[in-house]
Amino acid sequence: MKVYWITGLSGVGKTTVAKMLYENLKLNSAVVLLDGDILRKVFGSDLG
Repeated sequence: MKVYWITGLSGVGKTTVAKMLYENLKLNSAVVLLDGDILRKVFGSDLG
């Protein structure tokens, strides 16, 4: 199993890069994309 953790300042394109990486990797293996913005919407805004 491999994990690619993309970090950086707000608004620098982390989600864009992650989505591009996801699209390329999912062709050859099982891939899950976890986006912090989406996780905060699902689990609540009190996560920070």
